[in-house]
Amino acid sequence: MTRLLKAVERLALAVDTIEKNIEATSNESDGALQELQKNLDQSLKENAELQNTKQEVGDRLDKVIGQLSASLEN
Repeated sequence: MTRLLKAVERLALAVDTIEKNIEATSNESDGALQELQKNLDQSLKENAELQNTKQEVGDRLDKVIGQLSASLEN
């Protein structure tokens, strides 16, 4: 019976160790996910700013092309 009790104790210790490792890994994963989300949010913000800039540049180019075209026709 003593061997059985020792085996049960070793099994309980092994399960505790596994649970601690799972918890530690989960916490690390949460941190990594938060970092990825932060990077994604920053990238989306930069993308929106670049789209606005692209639109402004396109509008200015259209205006200049219109002015050049008008001046060449006169």
